[in-house]
Amino acid sequence: MNRLLLIGWDAADWKVIHPLLDSGQMPNLARLIAGGVHGNLATIYPALSPMLWTSIATGKRPYKHGIHGFSEPLPDGSGVRPITLLSRKTTGGLRIPLSH
Repeated sequence: MNRLLLIGWDAADWKVIHPLLDSGQMPNLARLIAGGVHGNLATIYPALSPMLWTSIATGKRPYKHGIHGFSEPLPDGSGVRPITLLSRKTTGGLRIPLSH
């Protein structure tokens, strides 16, 4: 069975990372890149982390998984609360631990 390790680095920018790699300041990342592949990921907008990571984890767009930002309305409409894994309307396509 082939294995895949997907490393996602929120807000990372190759314009910042490449000079650090070139100057030898990130040897472990350089080793990972040398032994694999790397590149830019296409994104969806607005580029909000909870929405994007949930799309990666589920393979579904926000209108299907239900995560559109950092918070969601309370069921009674009295305010908002932070989103959690339980806020998703669908299961993930990947096996992802419930905690980190």
